[in-house]
Amino acid sequence: MITLLTVMRKKNRAITLLVKEEQAIVDEERRMFGFLHELGEAITREDRQSAMYRLIVEGAMRVTASHGGALYLVDVTGKSLVPRFHSDHCPPLVELPERIAAMGKTNASALLSFLRLHAVKLEEGVIGGVFGTQRAEVIEELRKDARVGHTASAFQNNTTLMVGPLSFGPQKLGILAVTAHRDQRHYNTNDFEVFKSLVEQSAFALANAMAHQAAAEKKQIEAELKSASDIQRILLPERDPQLNGFAVAGKNIPAKVLSGDYYDYIPLANGGHGMVIADVSGKGTAAAIITAMCRSVLRFSALGNDSPAATLAAVNRQLWPDIREDMFISMIYLVMQPDGSLTLSRAGHTLPLIWRKKTGKVETLHSGGLAVGIDKGEVFERVTKDLHFVMEPGDCLLLYTDGVNEALDAKGLEYGEERIHATLATLAPQGSQAVVEGLVADVDKFLAGKRGHDDITLIALQKTA
Repeated sequence: MITLLTVMRKKNRAITLLVKEEQAIVDEERRMFGFLHELGEAITREDRQSAMYRLIVEGAMRVTASHGGALYLVDVTGKSLVPRFHSDHCPPLVELPERIAAMGKTNASALLSFLRLHAVKLEEGVIGGVFGTQRAEVIEELRKDARVGHTASAFQNNTTLMVGPLSFGPQKLGILAVTAHRDQRHYNTNDFEVFKSLVEQSAFALANAMAHQAAAEKKQIEAELKSASDIQRILLPERDPQLNGFAVAGKNIPAKVLSGDYYDYIPLANGGHGMVIADVSGKGTAAAIITAMCRSVLRFSALGNDSPAATLAAVNRQLWPDIREDMFISMIYLVMQPDGSLTLSRAGHTLPLIWRKKTGKVETLHSGGLAVGIDKGEVFERVTKDLHFVMEPGDCLLLYTDGVNEALDAKGLEYGEERIHATLATLAPQGSQAVVEGLVADVDKFLAGKRGHDDITLIALQKTA
């Protein structure tokens, strides 16, 4: 009878234990579902990354009933693992300098600050080791782990942990770890399986969050570039000016959102007119900023100055200190006096062309000159000179940037200067507007609809009387 009673008691205890284990698994699954739900909501809310990091660590701690946790992610250089969240009660998972270890005994805040800032080299210590092998582990006693070695500290005593690599496809993201006191928590096989699932879901959430952030940043950059492009378009002439005895047409076609080319018409105090065409080396935001600076400086320098070379010299001296060594500006500045006389100066720009109605031929106006921003002044002013020239009725002058002659077709062939000469000779009898529109159309035809790699800017000036 006693034996039967003992057997029944043992059986009841076993059943009770099984029920408790089953309930523990059910509770763990419930916490897991809650964690996954929170992760999904965080992604759709596009939370700040710091909030996502905290959610992952604290969620993993809650699901696995752990006392501490930490998340390390690969930095932008791909050479270190950087702590993104380290819970208050997570023991050090990295080597502690003696100074920090000594300080931590009396100042827990200083120790925590160090742990939240200290990066780990790839494959260094426990964290780096797991990242290197890309295999999750249960470490029963952290201080005794061979990868800790002589760097083990009292803070790592009696610590057990689960640590796993966060990866999504070929992308290695970082490490997630949860810790517990050995005398209070034992990670069993089921806990480890749940943790590995946590690691997998966390990596998926992080990858999605990174993709969302990248898309949001791209969208913001595109919006900012669009605003900058709109402002840049405002700086271009709204319309071509009406000039006595001349017809002028200009056009700018950016290769990308922002242009490194520009052209401008400048009314002068004596009743004359200035015209400028310029090409800043490079593309993008830097070129666009230099373009805006150049426009402002030239407009100021042109006031009361009849010499194009003197105006460009002033522009060069003003801009030279602010232009990077790998950048420069090629320009042509032309001044038309009230009496119709013409003078231009060329600062390293493509040579201007002029179609003569009398001969039907295209001539090149040869003029020396150095690009703006290469020399602080002495050499620039010695080689950049004024060129006086005459236009007869019907003659047509063409200024253009190298986006025209250097336009490349699908075979890698350039549009070339010979084609420009031929097209100008064909279109010049029809007027300046026809020259600009027709040349752009011919370049488009040459490129077979493919966008050019460089900005295109043109000014055509025809003498009408």
